[in-house]
Amino acid sequence: MFTQGVEMPPDILALASDMAPEGFSLRHLPVGTPAGEIAAAMREAEYLLGFVRHLPDEAFTEATRLKLMQVLSAGYDQVNIAGARAARVPVCSNGGANSVAVAEHAIMLILAVYRKLVALHPNVVAGKWHGGIPRTVDMYELAGKTVGLVGLGNIGQQVAQRVRAFDASVIYHDAFRRSTAEEERLGVRYVSLETLLETADVVSLHVPLNHDTRDMIDAGALARMKPKAVLINTCRGEVVDEAALFDALQQGRILAAGLDTLAQEPTDPSNPLLTLPNVTLTPHSAGPTVDSFRKRFHNGYANIRRVAAGEPPLWVIPEMHDLFPQG
Repeated sequence: MFTQGVEMPPDILALASDMAPEGFSLRHLPVGTPAGEIAAAMREAEYLLGFVRHLPDEAFTEATRLKLMQVLSAGYDQVNIAGARAARVPVCSNGGANSVAVAEHAIMLILAVYRKLVALHPNVVAGKWHGGIPRTVDMYELAGKTVGLVGLGNIGQQVAQRVRAFDASVIYHDAFRRSTAEEERLGVRYVSLETLLETADVVSLHVPLNHDTRDMIDAGALARMKPKAVLINTCRGEVVDEAALFDALQQGRILAAGLDTLAQEPTDPSNPLLTLPNVTLTPHSAGPTVDSFRKRFHNGYANIRRVAAGEPPLWVIPEMHDLFPQG
């Protein structure tokens, strides 16, 4: 069993080692490991755990012992799904392990945007008590607003529960509509994407990146949004057409945006979104918390133990359900 992908701090690596199941040896391959070394490790491994990035087809075809690719993230857009399919290696997501972390971050961005947190803090530090920002202009409460969730998976559901605690209503759009009972339990109402964009005061994105969702928030989608609407993105930057978003924000056609992800990461210093006062940015930091990593490793190791015991894996990505049906 070995881990591969993004660099993790020493305390998180120690957590991974401490939580590893008995009877398994764990090898960590840090960022920058040569491709040949990764391929060699995969040939020896039975399980791959980590933030997997752009492995070539032959890495899978040559890994004849590999039984499972367990992704630690919710997203898997950088996984070579075709290569894994050809080798019949199931790819599994993290089972919602970071859903609370991302949901809390989305709520934080909504409140930070509504209350101009990023602008107010440096003003106070600089001795500008109000600093040219009137107290009541373009500052809003979440209570009484309509929040539109684009995507109602693990993260979207966690956001819905937290939004309702602020006395806001929740509408959603998803490729798979939930049952009436589930909608009632979550307190959400299904609408078309067009209706969501036209109705919501806050549009929060929680979809995987694929050919259907890439640039789904384009100029046309932004034109449907209310003039005082806020866009929140904690999924993938490529879901939003950044040039169109810049135009909408600069021209005041929507109020503001809170973005944890951008199309290029780290973003180019010349990205015009960086120049706008009505954009609040964080560096793709919604998911990584000590708490979420503990849950990621717990779920990942539990899935590995399932497969080692001859049971089918959990959380197989939808693109592989035909090969590995889910119960």
